[in-house]
Amino acid sequence: MEQSTHLPHTPRVVRLERIQDETPSIRSFWFSDDSLHNANPGQFAMVWVPGVDEVPMSVLAIHGKTEAGVVIKKGGPVSVALWEKRVGDRFWVRGPYGRPFHVGHHQKLLIVGGGTGLVPLISLLVHLRGREVTLITGARTASELLFKDWLTRESKEQHFELIFATDDGTYGDKNQVPKVVEHILQKQMFDAIYTCGPEPMMKIVYDLAVEKRCHVQVSLERVFKCGVGICAACVIGPYLACRDGPVFTDAELSGMPEFGHTRRDLSGKKVSLSQGH
Repeated sequence: MEQSTHLPHTPRVVRLERIQDETPSIRSFWFSDDSLHNANPGQFAMVWVPGVDEVPMSVLAIHGKTEAGVVIKKGGPVSVALWEKRVGDRFWVRGPYGRPFHVGHHQKLLIVGGGTGLVPLISLLVHLRGREVTLITGARTASELLFKDWLTRESKEQHFELIFATDDGTYGDKNQVPKVVEHILQKQMFDAIYTCGPEPMMKIVYDLAVEKRCHVQVSLERVFKCGVGICAACVIGPYLACRDGPVFTDAELSGMPEFGHTRRDLSGKKVSLSQGH
């Protein structure tokens, strides 16, 4: 691949080339950037809308393509500002940052995604072609399943097992993702599990993996203000999630009593995960 001419810390202005509605509440925003389209699965970008804020977002970079994307659920000020943009409009990015997923030599793999946590796993999936892969993902209802058509087509072309779950049973299994994971781990053994999504979901997946003595990697979301390990807003256990993560291994997670229970809000105060951001 062509080497990037940018340093990751240098903010770059990018032009929106494509906007796509993925679900009623999620859109993908695509642009060209010769640093971010080379991002490894699990890395993130800092996305800045001047006059609004700068926030971290997972990079959707498909190996071999010369575009990068961010996938956004409408909610905070930056996501609202991006949702108002049109093709041709501009915003700023820097990165890629963070430690990505590490594939290693594992051959039989379980991938577990929930909500927009599926984004880094889509990038990972392309790197796993030729291995024995099972992917489980879910949503509350069929219309909220992210990348459903692409995943269905890709699973047929690349011969991996794909399991959808919906809380209301409108598509795939009528169940929540952790229960589907529990059921499949009762029947099959895997070399490794990769997961990204709501933290309570990932904590259950992690606990199941530990019980089965299966290697697991988890992509954690925390408050990132700088993205480069200076502000320490993303501290968790002995680690900084932006610099030492966002992907952590089972060995590292075992030293994080906060995992699955608490996080820090914008002021740095610890809050229960049930209280949200």
